[in-house]
Amino acid sequence: MRTFLCRSLCLGLTLCMAAATQAREWSSPNGYFRVEAEAIAFDDKTVVLKKPTGELIAAELAELSEADQEYVQSREAKEAYAKSVDQMQTWTAADGMKVRGRVLAYGKKDLTVRRQLGKMIVDDKRFAAMDPLHQKLTLKIISKIVGQEITDEKSVEEWGKTLRADTRTFPLEGVLMELESGDEIGVPFFLFAKEEQELLQPGWKAWLENESNTEAQQRESLMMQTQAMEYQRDRENRNQIEAVKLGLLATATGVISIWEVILEPAQGNYYRRTSVMVPAQNSQAAEQMVMQKYPGFRVVGVRRASR
Repeated sequence: MRTFLCRSLCLGLTLCMAAATQAREWSSPNGYFRVEAEAIAFDDKTVVLKKPTGELIAAELAELSEADQEYVQSREAKEAYAKSVDQMQTWTAADGMKVRGRVLAYGKKDLTVRRQLGKMIVDDKRFAAMDPLHQKLTLKIISKIVGQEITDEKSVEEWGKTLRADTRTFPLEGVLMELESGDEIGVPFFLFAKEEQELLQPGWKAWLENESNTEAQQRESLMMQTQAMEYQRDRENRNQIEAVKLGLLATATGVISIWEVILEPAQGNYYRRTSVMVPAQNSQAAEQMVMQKYPGFRVVGVRRASR
């Protein structure tokens, strides 16, 4: 079972969050794509931008102009980011319990539980020695999966007696969260309130489909982490990050038109809303070209971006 990327890998990419930066123009190398926005997060592959309207978009640095790439790496940009991602967040569990912690990355992880010398051991730690919040979250996860109410140390000890000498393994899918204690725990999506599940899940399917592509997984985790930070700053701002794809613009020649094709994930797919910039003779050709590359989506809009 693939586990969460270690913190040093997924967060050690000079990730920065902006406290308050000036908006600037960002563009593709050939200038067919331009947008006025402020950078609110970046690593060495991706930048997340916030438009004056509050809309959030993410672009790959390699698809942006050389000037944009240099700006992200500049001392000026890094000094502008006075606020880091270390700030704690408050999340709501499905039962209404408030959880203090910050989400770090998407991931899959096994939760292992066994009874050893009369004591409950969770992921090689004695349950009784764990941080109280870590204990509560662990009990909620186990309760949900086994379909039995387990609320405290006494009840988990009683349940543990049914294990005998066996080890129970629970595969989890969700996010890695750092608690105020410094503990890191895998939190499955089902533990969050519905509103917060909807906030965190877009991008999950793309993360799953790229289990052999660390760079793509880091990009999805960065977007999810940034989404979470923006939501914590302004609970009314639930704008999902839109992934902007500019790679096809490199093929633009002559006076052919540039079209923006806006995609929504098909029902049941946890992809992100995506905007694809594409050179084509007309809107129908642009739509057909994009749908060939993005079969898990449906087109919700096509507009001429430039000539």
